[in-house]
Amino acid sequence: MVLNELSLRIPADNIQTAQQRMSDLVDTAREAAEFGVKPIIRTHSDFYNSLLAYNYSLSDWFVDKNVDRDKVRFILTSTKTPFLADIQNSEIENKTTLSDFCCEGEISEGLKIAYLLESVALSIQSEPQWESHIITLQATWLEDNDTYHSDTFTVVHASNKKHIQVHIPWIQERLKTGIRDGVDLWNRREELFPNLVFCDSVSVQIQSIENGNPILRQVAGRLFALERSCRIWSDGSYDLNQLNKASPESESRLQKFQKLLTFNCPDGKERIFSLHLRMTPGDWRLHFSTELGPGKLIIGYIGRKIQ
Repeated sequence: MVLNELSLRIPADNIQTAQQRMSDLVDTAREAAEFGVKPIIRTHSDFYNSLLAYNYSLSDWFVDKNVDRDKVRFILTSTKTPFLADIQNSEIENKTTLSDFCCEGEISEGLKIAYLLESVALSIQSEPQWESHIITLQATWLEDNDTYHSDTFTVVHASNKKHIQVHIPWIQERLKTGIRDGVDLWNRREELFPNLVFCDSVSVQIQSIENGNPILRQVAGRLFALERSCRIWSDGSYDLNQLNKASPESESRLQKFQKLLTFNCPDGKERIFSLHLRMTPGDWRLHFSTELGPGKLIIGYIGRKIQ
């Protein structure tokens, strides 16, 4: 879980409201933990200096005799600061550095990290905009060293126990399809993706993704989306519109990179992989082919944009 620091920007009008906000935050996090989410709340480096109400800080809340001591202990033991504490990963560090995520025009590091880690974003119930179980974000990121891209994303969000209840299917799916690293993903490919056929070239690409790399969840998510599309593709042409961020290569790129986009398939044929899914923010791509016909897709390439 990742705390949305924007939800702490407006102190409560009185101490009782501040106490209730903190109590609700702990109850929400505990509810998520009941369903298997790790009881860890990643938060910003200035978290312990937060002002919860006028003349009442987080430090005051820690020693407040009217506050449940179990809830104080939960916050003290579950919070990790700064956001990426204990995460040694250059991929997510680069994405964090090269992108901005805004919520209603305001940059939020916490909501960005929650999206990149595919975690539940937590908010204190301080404003009406945090009363939704989904938060929409506008992202801008630098790609190819000199090109800025922008897009809209949503992040799973909770500011009360009811929100967690809404997310139970999502949490259970995350736990069921939990994958340790790229080697684990590759070894379980036939179990998890029975309708996907992988070219040999993909083996090294997948197995090189290390534990903790956020691209692992993105790759797995795209593969699950392709697997689901195979299950409903019984005849006719493949419907590319059912996928998010999917498109063919442009004619100019096909001509320029034809050789690099050609992969040897398990049936011995070489095919040009034009269709691809974009994993944004960032420049990762997953190329696939529909040439085997209904119910089967070939995965030809997973990695950074070919250029």
